[in-house]
Amino acid sequence: MKAALWAELLRDPLLELRMASMRPPAQVDQNAAMPGIQTPDIAMTNMLADVAQKVSDPLPGEMKAQDIRQAALWLLKEPLLASAAAAAGDALDTDLVNAVARAIVAKALIGYRNEVGTGPSALYVADERDELVRKIVGLFPGTKGIGSWLWDGVKSLAEGVATYYGRDRRTGLMNGVSPGVGDILLYERRGDDILAAIEKKIVGVAEQKKRVVVLGHSLGGIIMVDLLSRARQAGRLPVEKLITVGSQAPVLFKFDALGTMRLKQALPAGTPYQPWLNIFDRNDLLSFCASRAFPGVTDGIEDFEIASNVPFPEAHSAYFRQPSFYEKITQSWPK
Repeated sequence: MKAALWAELLRDPLLELRMASMRPPAQVDQNAAMPGIQTPDIAMTNMLADVAQKVSDPLPGEMKAQDIRQAALWLLKEPLLASAAAAAGDALDTDLVNAVARAIVAKALIGYRNEVGTGPSALYVADERDELVRKIVGLFPGTKGIGSWLWDGVKSLAEGVATYYGRDRRTGLMNGVSPGVGDILLYERRGDDILAAIEKKIVGVAEQKKRVVVLGHSLGGIIMVDLLSRARQAGRLPVEKLITVGSQAPVLFKFDALGTMRLKQALPAGTPYQPWLNIFDRNDLLSFCASRAFPGVTDGIEDFEIASNVPFPEAHSAYFRQPSFYEKITQSWPK
């Protein structure tokens, strides 16, 4: 649910405030009209301006204070901020303050989405992103209320969005993630040269009496599966373990689109390559399980799920920011 919510916030940082503003304005305390007492919209504007001044480095998730400050100043200019505060009836309402903090973080993170795999860890590690939100909330004087009037609606929306998580992600699928169209075309055209170069490197390392474990991410996983399942006169390549991450090799096999293993042909002895650790994330729309994809294979292929809790396409590169990823690699390293 969190991943679905952040997927929408990274498209529209004002989503929650937009929902909040649809609520009929809360009844304002009559004392709010007295001199020296601020209405909720004015109070929120003043508090957010103060937060923008107070934010400082270091911040969680490798974020820069300048990015958060700019996002806060952007939000100050948005009319929805005032209307959401008026609907809440209190500038320090728990739901309102948390929605404001998430809007700021989302706006700051959007600027780092141009090239997947780069940017601060808050874009890829859910816990660090949540910690950043809490840090911003902590810059407000304090919060009030049980925080449910807005969150319950946001939760329902996010659950509905999650049902159609893959819809409207075509741009990300085609342009925002690896393997890109250009990478695939290059591999299709120069695949033999690429495979030969990798094979030469593996053999060279093995000749130095070094142990060889290969890891391929996305298209790299397809290439490694193709390479290690190819027939060789000299026998199997001296690789002790194959690790694929966010790989499409299993689904390409089902589409009969792999270069070496064909769907309707008997698999060569020893293929698909074993031992094989395949790491996937349900939020990564370009990752697939491997153990169930190949007929007659019950042992030797291990699927391991990473729960990044970040939306696609960031989930396709978030593996390398997750502690569980490195823990699993260490645990499964050949003895």
